[in-house]
Amino acid sequence: MTCSNEYEVTSDPFFRIYDPSVGESEPWYINDHAFVRGPDGTWHLFGITHPEPAAPLDEKSFAHATSASLTGGPWQKQPPALVADPAYGESLLWAPYVLLHEGTYYMFYCAGAEDHTRYRIRLATSNDLWTWTRHPEPLFEDGFDARDPMVIRVGDRWVMYYTATSEPAGGAHVVAYRTSTDLRHFGERRIAFRDPSSGTFGGPTESPFVVKRDGGYYLFIGPRDAYSSTAVYFSGDPFHFEPSHRVGTIPSHAAEVVQDADGTWFASAAGWGEGGVYLARLRWEAVKYVTVNRPAYRAIVQVSPRAALRSFMARFPDAEPRELLASSFRATGPYLAVGAFGATDRPGAPAQVEQSADGSRLTLKGIPMGDEPVTLDWSFTFGEEHIDLEFTWHVAAEMTSVWETAFGLETIFPWVGDATNLRREGDVGGFAPWSLSGDGGTSLVLAYRTGSAWREGNRWFAPGHGYVAWQPLWKNGGVPWSAETYPGGLFRMAASARGSDRSFAERIAADLNGAVV
Repeated sequence: MTCSNEYEVTSDPFFRIYDPSVGESEPWYINDHAFVRGPDGTWHLFGITHPEPAAPLDEKSFAHATSASLTGGPWQKQPPALVADPAYGESLLWAPYVLLHEGTYYMFYCAGAEDHTRYRIRLATSNDLWTWTRHPEPLFEDGFDARDPMVIRVGDRWVMYYTATSEPAGGAHVVAYRTSTDLRHFGERRIAFRDPSSGTFGGPTESPFVVKRDGGYYLFIGPRDAYSSTAVYFSGDPFHFEPSHRVGTIPSHAAEVVQDADGTWFASAAGWGEGGVYLARLRWEAVKYVTVNRPAYRAIVQVSPRAALRSFMARFPDAEPRELLASSFRATGPYLAVGAFGATDRPGAPAQVEQSADGSRLTLKGIPMGDEPVTLDWSFTFGEEHIDLEFTWHVAAEMTSVWETAFGLETIFPWVGDATNLRREGDVGGFAPWSLSGDGGTSLVLAYRTGSAWREGNRWFAPGHGYVAWQPLWKNGGVPWSAETYPGGLFRMAASARGSDRSFAERIAADLNGAVV
């Protein structure tokens, strides 16, 4: 087992610290925002603001509020810090970020433009956080709606992260970055994170915020699964984050990360219709995992603080290794749905981890499933070209309303299907010999050993996430689940360097069904 300097990131409940509607005749909102502590210890909050309802293209001033305490308040409303100035080409004011360097406060922000492919990132400076002077020229232009700048120090240079698209007119949603030595001149654009989704307005890579902790880097972006949902990704390299390496989710829109004077970490939340600005204490739990290397792949099994198959990186001849799993939706692993559809109960850390001397077999025993009277044993057998995954469910007390028991596979690919239809979407009754997800040059197969689960209720395909859930138990409205031990199925995962490789899928399934369980 390997322990790392990596953490899973969660948060305590959020509490409101500032309501911009106080003293106004109508409700106001704060959206993307920034915190900074002044030289006298006073905390300052700057952010997008406007009367409700949302009117992003009419957001033309930055809110300013101050408090003697980050969390204790009260926060006092101050006059706007900046108001859009057409003389500087400012059609709007979005997403300020403020830092202190050598006695000067630097505020980076998006100033918009009529052309969404050439939004401007600008700079204003201050000596006291009250009076701001604009830099004469934009720092750079980018699209689509390039915005939400955030800056940190990495080694001997400054790095600005911001959200954009792969091409200025639209494309994959990305977190771009540029570097500088003086905070006034930034170099060419590069990509730190590329999301599988594409578009123009909005997207899941907004509000990027990067935190360095214990030698690793954490990228906060969103909205991921909902308007108030921020995903967290880990990397040892501040210039490269992978969608497969998600290490947390917090229920926040436009999250900023801030340390209080005593070093306590907090995440913030705000947004349209949210009623102000909120804070929640961040929780950092150390991650433990097992890494297995085989000629055809590298696998990473996370065992703490929760169980998951985090990585399956294929190694094809004459090609760069390629990660095939993602974790932006439900990741790869088991879940329960109790009282309603969805992953209401997710796996925790196993009570026991057993690994064979030669590393070919790994068993996670006694995995708790949320707060239900259910544990799971999850076994891995690592072959030369494939992984076998086997599940056993243990129900300690009868349950009355179980809608789903499932093992879900989340991939990086745009589609997922089976032998009958390679482009499945939604529910399909029963189990099949295999599922296949891929693109033009790769196929990821998950084969099933027929009869290895105690029942074979349903499969659910979500192509937007390259996801398939195998559900032995699936019933609208829920059913009782008796106290007993249930075989949950034997699956085999393998990859081919050919797209839509049905013959490979058939071979993997035939081999699995001819093997001894």
